[in-house]
Amino acid sequence: MENYRWLAGLIAAHQGRKVVGRTRLQKEVKLLQSLGFPTDYSYTIHFYGPYSEGLISDVDLLEAIGLVDETSDVSQEGKPYYILKASPDAELSEIEEFRESIDKLERSAAVVLELAATYDAFRDAGADHYDAIVRLRRKKGSKCDGSNLQDALELIEELGLWPDLQCV
Repeated sequence: MENYRWLAGLIAAHQGRKVVGRTRLQKEVKLLQSLGFPTDYSYTIHFYGPYSEGLISDVDLLEAIGLVDETSDVSQEGKPYYILKASPDAELSEIEEFRESIDKLERSAAVVLELAATYDAFRDAGADHYDAIVRLRRKKGSKCDGSNLQDALELIEELGLWPDLQCV
């Protein structure tokens, strides 16, 4: 099955068949791919963490074929964001294998999701756990404050992506 079809199914698997934010969608797909989600988007590290141009292209395709409707809005801070709403035709029964993980990701705060996906990207790039934490703190700065970093690492653990710390 093509990437775009899995992406449509993922959006449809959210409450109300809706994902608020392209950034959220990027981070969810990144983490789900680490769990075996059958898409093969390539990611590079950008300001908000892992980013895939291919994923955005597929969102445009999904909108063109009517499986997803994307609208934009402006936050109270004046920043634009996108709302992706899947049509009922986007639902995909095969997505159920990932239901528990999708639910965990959906419940996660945006900053926690951003930190978790960025940590995971650093690990994918070959960083051990401790180096990934150092790089994460350097890149994300105050976003790591409070309980955000701890919550991100707990999300990584809950998803089953926790590194084998005995090897480092």
